[in-house]
Order: sequence, then structure tokens, then C-alpha cells
Amino acid sequence: MQPADKIKAFEKALWGISHTRAGWDYQMSPEQRAAENLAGKEALAAARSIWSENPDMHDDLRAAFKAYQPLATMSEIENVPHKAA
Repeated sequence: MQPADKIKAFEKALWGISHTRAGWDYQMSPEQRAAENLAGKEALAAARSIWSENPDMHDDLRAAFKAYQPLATMSEIENVPHKAA
């Protein structure tokens, strides 16, 4: 994947995070809420993956984050949780 494609994928993940955090529609069914919650978790995982797998692009990814202004913090993305062994 080219660097520009990685930036676009990162921005798409930021959109997904923001979309699911933008506000709850309390008219949604429990199933729809669960799907939104899962989509948000998947988007955060994607952003974290792109971040952790591309340390040489951190400056560009931070710039994309600042330009996008998502409903997330950079520390959420940088803080990749470690899996227990």
C-alpha cells in the first residue's frame, strides 16, 4: 500500500470513529446500537494498526489527524493495547 493510500485509510478510520461518537440516536434499536459500537471499535483498531505498522509515517499521520479533527484523541490511537500472553 502506498503512503497516500495509508493516509486515506487512516482518515477513513478517523471518520468511522467520529461517526460512531457523534451522538446516539436513542430511537435506534439495541441491535443498531451494538452495530454502531462494533463499527467504532473496528475503526479505532484500524487507526491503531495503521499507526503502529507505519512508524516512518507518524508525522504524516499526525498531520492527517490534525486536519481531520476527529472525535478522538491522538493518545487513543498511539496507545495500542498489548495483548496478554
